[in-house]
Amino acid sequence: MSRHCTFCGSKLEDGAKICTNCGKMVPIASSTQRRGEQEFIDRSRIQGIPKRVYEHPKRAEAEERMRREQEARRVKRVRETERNREMSAADYRRTPTEHSSSGKENYGKGKKILKTLLKIAVVILVIYFAIAFVRIFSVRHSTYDFDTEMKLASENYGEAVDAYFKDGKWKYNIFRNQVSYEGTSESGDDYVMIFGKNDGQTVVRQMTKNSKKVASDSIMNDVMGMFMFEKKVTG
Repeated sequence: MSRHCTFCGSKLEDGAKICTNCGKMVPIASSTQRRGEQEFIDRSRIQGIPKRVYEHPKRAEAEERMRREQEARRVKRVRETERNREMSAADYRRTPTEHSSSGKENYGKGKKILKTLLKIAVVILVIYFAIAFVRIFSVRHSTYDFDTEMKLASENYGEAVDAYFKDGKWKYNIFRNQVSYEGTSESGDDYVMIFGKNDGQTVVRQMTKNSKKVASDSIMNDVMGMFMFEKKVTG
């Protein structure tokens, strides 16, 4: 039976009293010890020596902590998946009334906005036409103090225009606050007249005749001719 040094573990020769590796005295084993060792060796050969596993405490703690974290993440994912599934199921379980009611609400809001915009547009149009009517009415019933002793056939611009032109229309530019008249005379000439104020009187500031601009010092002479024009009544 082989022996080993009890101090350094080196193999000893049979009957050796001193370890050749560490130099220490090796006690001689008793017959009982030798018999016990032999029985242990024989039993180990038959059953196999169990392998001792040594696990470092810190590494074991780290692995346990990692395992717990992985388990916590897995549980969290499962819960999130379950919650998403429940939310989706709840959305699909919504009744047609709920869907239609939300659609009706959106439709109702859009309808209200459209009505409001239409009301605003109508108000703006009413204001525009009211201002245009007042301004055109004021110009039509205005006159000009011509420096002449000749008899005038018309008392205001409205009468003069109605007599001189066979066709035409009054216009109002709200952005310039400007009244104008466009028409064709009985003689076939096309006129555009823009009205304004001068020394408190209503005057024609600009005039074009057959697309040609009339000189400013000749405008009121042409206008006086309109006031003097007397429309022939047939019939």
